[in-house]
Amino acid sequence: MIDLSALIKKTNAYKIIEGDKKAKRLSHAYLILTNDGDMLKNYLMAFAKLMCCENDEPCHECRTCSLIDKGVNPDVLVYPKTDGAIGTEDINSLIEESYLKPIECDKKLFVIVGAENMNASSQNKLLKTLEEPPKNVHILMGATSEFALLSTIKSRVKKLEIPPFDNEVLIEALKDECPDQEKLLTAVSSGDGTIGKALALYGDDGLLSVTELVIDVLVNMNSSSQVLEFSNKILQPKIDFTQFLSTLELMLRDMLVYYQGKSDMVFNKRLIKALEKAQKFNTGAIIHALESITEAEKRKKFNMNPTMLVEWLLFQILEGKYKWQKF
Repeated sequence: MIDLSALIKKTNAYKIIEGDKKAKRLSHAYLILTNDGDMLKNYLMAFAKLMCCENDEPCHECRTCSLIDKGVNPDVLVYPKTDGAIGTEDINSLIEESYLKPIECDKKLFVIVGAENMNASSQNKLLKTLEEPPKNVHILMGATSEFALLSTIKSRVKKLEIPPFDNEVLIEALKDECPDQEKLLTAVSSGDGTIGKALALYGDDGLLSVTELVIDVLVNMNSSSQVLEFSNKILQPKIDFTQFLSTLELMLRDMLVYYQGKSDMVFNKRLIKALEKAQKFNTGAIIHALESITEAEKRKKFNMNPTMLVEWLLFQILEGKYKWQKF
C-alpha cells in the first residue's frame, strides 16, 4: 500500500498546513492544486487526516484517522456525493451540514474533489460560506487546474500546490506496490512526476515495448535506407506514438547528460550500456532531435499523416547526426 502521508510530508503544502495547525490558525479554506487527477482524492484525504487528527501530525491509529480511512467520519464530508461534477445539490448539502456541530472532532471539514468541475452557479452558492464560514468549519478543495474557478473563489482560499515528484521519490514510494523494479524504473522515467501516471504506465504492458523500440532507434538506425524499417516498427498497432515521443524525449535528455560526462546523473541506467553502442550522436545532434520532437508534436496536433510524420521525424534524427558530425 502506498504511504501517501510519507510522500506529501516533504511538500510545502503539507508543511504549511502542518504549521497552521500547530499555530492553531488553520485557514477556513485551502485549495490544493496537483496534476495528479487520479490520486487527487487520496491526497485530499491525507490532508484531511493532518487537519483533523488530535495529534500534531496524522497518527493513522486514533479513532479520527481510522474513521477517515474508512470514509465514515461524520465530520469529514466528501463531495461530490456521486460520480460526476459537483452540482448545486452538493453545495446545498454542504451549506446545511456546515451549521451542524461536530460529532467526533473539534471541527467539521468539507472536502471538495475536482473543484474545477464546479459550474458558476455552484461556485456562487459556495461563496457565502467561504466569506463567512460558521465556527470550526473548514473547506479543503482539490483541483487539477485553477483556471475554471471564479476569481472570487480563488481570492478566499489559501492556494497550495503539490508539484511533480522527483523520480527517486516516486520509486521509493511505489517500490512495494510495484515489485518489478525494472518496469517501475521505466514507468517512472516515462511519466510526468505523478503517482497516477507512474501506476498507469506500470500497468501498461506496452511500455517496455516502446522503451525497447526507442533504444533500437537510437542505437541501430544509422542510415536513411533503414527509415522504412523503423517507421513500420513504430506504426505497429501495439505502439502508442504519443508514448513513443515522450519516451524518446526522456531518453534523449538522458543522452545529453551522458555525453556531457555526467553518467552518474543518467536516471535510466539501462540506457547507459545501449548508449555505448550508439553511433554518431553528440550534443548538437541530440538538441536537434529534441527540437524535432517538439515540431513533431505540433504537426501531430494538426493531424499530419502518421506515416509521413514518423518518417519525417526519423529523417530529422539522422540529419542531426550527420550534420553535427562536422562540428
